[in-house]
Amino acid sequence: MLTKKPWRLGTRAKLLMRGLRYSCILPYASIDGWLTVDEAITLFELAKGLTEPEPHAVEIGSWQGKSTVCIAQGLRHKLGAQLTCIDPFDASGDHESKDMYDGRASDLNGPLRRAFEENLKAAEVRDLVDVRVGFSHDHVAEVNESIDLLFLDGDHSYEAIRRDFEDWSPKIRHGGYLAMHDVVHPVHEGPRRVVEELIKNDPQWLEQRYVDSMFVARKARS
Repeated sequence: MLTKKPWRLGTRAKLLMRGLRYSCILPYASIDGWLTVDEAITLFELAKGLTEPEPHAVEIGSWQGKSTVCIAQGLRHKLGAQLTCIDPFDASGDHESKDMYDGRASDLNGPLRRAFEENLKAAEVRDLVDVRVGFSHDHVAEVNESIDLLFLDGDHSYEAIRRDFEDWSPKIRHGGYLAMHDVVHPVHEGPRRVVEELIKNDPQWLEQRYVDSMFVARKARS
């Protein structure tokens, strides 16, 4: 007797069911990485909702551009908007992820940086992205302008994510947003600890919420 497999909607179908306004981030579904539909929509909406002139978003940890496309499309029609992406593009990662990243990178037909660039070009957002190759702490002194949206998705070890938060969150404009990926995760505890120890009870971080594995908060205006 044959057992029927449960029918599941694909990512594109789930996205379009949320509204045709999200069709611009459809390319994200074809890019390797880890980002749920609700997380993708949230990053897009956060970027789209930025009201400051010449908004600046920063993404730490880009992999092949899955989340990059969502943020960039949210910035698409804003004058002077820019997304700075920082990644070593060497498939390195925290101890728990290194083997997985190595395996996935070995399946690529070329360097990881090239796959990232090609994905951005295919999604027609390459012009919005300033790519910085290296580790986040190597570039923090170079970014002097205020950040309207900061997305932390780099090394998930406690020491690394804490350093990213302490280095970069002071640069977030008052009223700007912080998003952290994999805060709710069965393996990675670094992001969760940073949220619980440094953010949850800090009165400057408002409108705190979870979207699947992602944590979002807004920096108080004063």
